[in-house]
Amino acid sequence: MASHVTAVFLAFFFVFSGSVAAIENFDYYYFVLMWPGSYCKQSSAGCCLPKTGKPELDFFVKGLFPYSTDGTALIDCNKSPFYTNEISDLESELLKYWPNIKCPSSEGKYLWRNTWNAYGVCSGLSEHDYFNKALELREKIDLLSIFNKNGIVSTDYADYSLANVKKAILGGIGASAAIRCSKNQWDESQVYEIYLCVDKDAKTIIDCPVLPVSNCDPRVVFGSFTYDMLKNVTSLTANPIRMRAMNSM
Repeated sequence: MASHVTAVFLAFFFVFSGSVAAIENFDYYYFVLMWPGSYCKQSSAGCCLPKTGKPELDFFVKGLFPYSTDGTALIDCNKSPFYTNEISDLESELLKYWPNIKCPSSEGKYLWRNTWNAYGVCSGLSEHDYFNKALELREKIDLLSIFNKNGIVSTDYADYSLANVKKAILGGIGASAAIRCSKNQWDESQVYEIYLCVDKDAKTIIDCPVLPVSNCDPRVVFGSFTYDMLKNVTSLTANPIRMRAMNSM
């Protein structure tokens, strides 16, 4: 009996101490927002309406990721389980701003579980606080409003200077951001993910100690995102030639 108790204690000790060490070693968060219009256009698979209904036509939360100052992500720190009932009061907001639009249609819960199991467990936050803080950051930043106020409107018929997109973000939130792009079906560089850095309090936007390397072209597309796109279709290839208005942004 004593040996069994000792074994259980040692297992708990190593898991707990490993988690504490990981939490102590992380220095900031990457808060990552994803533009769903770019997700829909980066492959012929398109995107699908979630089984839980329509999300918002806005940037989606991709995650709140703990990082160290050498640019290393902290993942899989412990085996703290994911419980859906812990975030039941947040579910309506998560379905709007943290949905799964991958085809075929599904729910978002497995996406939240995977993010928690990989990164949330390293955040030093409870499960509820982890998702709540991410939602609060999205609302506080309101990146789509910042874009619109600076004339960066989601459309398939214009492109924008990457430098001006970065300038708009800096002016809107007071800190630099990294922009990652993907290619749409017309081989254009499109705004896909925005990386912002957040202090360990999970609420204060800071300048990034390390910025991810941008893979964007000097001019980028900020394509449309509409509910009509949320279905499992390949019809996006039906209009391969477009006339684009010249944009000086």
